[in-house]
Amino acid sequence: MWTLDLGCTLAANLVLSVLTALTALHFCCVGGVQITALKVPETVVNGSEAAILDCEYTLKPEESKAVLTSGLVIKWFFNNGPAPVYQWIPGQKPQELGLLKGRLDLQHKASSQVAAMYRALRIVRPTTDLSGEYKCTVSTFDNEDFMIKKMIVYAPEKRLEVMQAQAEQDAVNISCRAQGLFPEPKMSLYKITDADQRIPMEGVNAETRRREEAGEGWDITATARLHDEELNTTAVIECLLSLPGTPYSRKKSMVYYPGRALAWTDSGGVGAWRAEINRLYTIIYFVHYCIVSLLLASS
Repeated sequence: MWTLDLGCTLAANLVLSVLTALTALHFCCVGGVQITALKVPETVVNGSEAAILDCEYTLKPEESKAVLTSGLVIKWFFNNGPAPVYQWIPGQKPQELGLLKGRLDLQHKASSQVAAMYRALRIVRPTTDLSGEYKCTVSTFDNEDFMIKKMIVYAPEKRLEVMQAQAEQDAVNISCRAQGLFPEPKMSLYKITDADQRIPMEGVNAETRRREEAGEGWDITATARLHDEELNTTAVIECLLSLPGTPYSRKKSMVYYPGRALAWTDSGGVGAWRAEINRLYTIIYFVHYCIVSLLLASS
């Protein structure tokens, strides 16, 4: 008797488990709305023509046939905010809200189907303040689904320059400066020798500063000191600028001549012949600098 009761209990538990699994499968696969793809560009250039964010989804067959009475609502949220920045209900006009007010192309159609026509965002001339996480939610009377992806609107520099300033008789300060970038940039300095060796410069100090004006981005400056004894020949100093999380990078180079500072700092008791040599050295340096600069620009 005990064995029979145990067998019945095990059978009942098995049947219950199978029914539970089938119910879960039904609601997962055919029971309600499901987002199948959230297409958000990872990076967009500041001020580019447009950025399209699309949210693809499927509905139950009966919901697709009766879209206007299924309670279908598509909403987009920005950075997990409590209020949507976009909302569309089939049968009504799409609404741009909050941060995206006045920044969307409301005529853009992602599909010819009534249930998906205005599901997507077409942001016109996106700017850096629109960098962040975008959440699409699709809901009906019976179910809801959501998905989140991040987009970075990056801004290249407005200006990039490499400079040198004499620090000591046999040393110069090398500095590289860029302005107006987004997101917060990174910068490195390298020495490139005649043997094409790319050597990171030591003691580089890189500082970033957020601009006070909204949407103006970041400035960055990297500095290092270079001594003549570190090199025994002409070298190229390279500044590498990058924006983390984006494919953007840019480099700019300048030519450094060891010993050049000596001709500038020699003073007191210098004869006429030394002065002429210094002037000739300066002319030769200038011509050589122009030639090398032209070669670098054309490469």
